[in-house]
Amino acid sequence: MNKNINKVDLHMHTTASDGALTPQELIKECVEFDLEVFSVTDHDNTTALKELEKEAAKYPIEFVPGIEISTYRGEAEYHILGYYIDPENEALLGLTETILDSRITRVHKMVEILSEMGYPLEYSDVQKYAAGVSIGRPHVARALVEKGYVDNIGEAFTDQFIGGEGKAYVAKEKVLPAEAIEVILKAGGVPVIAHPYLINHGDPLDKEEIARLKNVGLKGVEVYQSKHDKKTTAKYKKIAEELDLLITGGSDYHGENSPGILPGDCGMNREEFRKLESFAASMV
Repeated sequence: MNKNINKVDLHMHTTASDGALTPQELIKECVEFDLEVFSVTDHDNTTALKELEKEAAKYPIEFVPGIEISTYRGEAEYHILGYYIDPENEALLGLTETILDSRITRVHKMVEILSEMGYPLEYSDVQKYAAGVSIGRPHVARALVEKGYVDNIGEAFTDQFIGGEGKAYVAKEKVLPAEAIEVILKAGGVPVIAHPYLINHGDPLDKEEIARLKNVGLKGVEVYQSKHDKKTTAKYKKIAEELDLLITGGSDYHGENSPGILPGDCGMNREEFRKLESFAASMV
């Protein structure tokens, strides 16, 4: 077990999107890793949140309902996290339904391209790995491994296959960042930019771009992230402080779908979390 565990981990995924663990399995993992607070931010859907809230109540752990919405500015892909959201908000459900429909179309296209490349796949080969409503590239990757076309999931996420510049890569539904931020606010949530250093098809976000997002309602920056090194973490912490934005953090844990990452590998301290919690309470 990680000796340097972070007690507050606000970025995790379940089988409702591209995580490998069910909600119950994930909560047990969090408890075993001695987390005090966790949030599940499944991609573009809220279907596991009620179950997570019910299960978390059985353990000495605090649960924060969340979501991670995929958005685009041009070709650059921004992920917007939403914390303390109402999972039944009509505006949020409308947006997620649109995105989830597009995900199905996207996977069909990737399967078609891979088959044309000489790696025959059926949609059903991918679908069986998607236990929840959200289907995506990690499920395609697992199907490629099962078929013996690649040795591991990492090999699937390369330019040869379904990496960001890959031959079989297909872009997602292009929701604008401002639209996702607006919907999260309507759902009573706190919008936060996820892993600002890792922007698919775009450069890492700078202070100017984060300031523009703040102008349309962004409230925080995910400073602590498994995709950020110490220098990057320091950079975004400074930007968040200068722009008077909340600081959050999380491991981006996906179970076996995120090799080398464990619960609490990245997170935030209690003081930073209480600021987020207080801010969310003030919005009610």
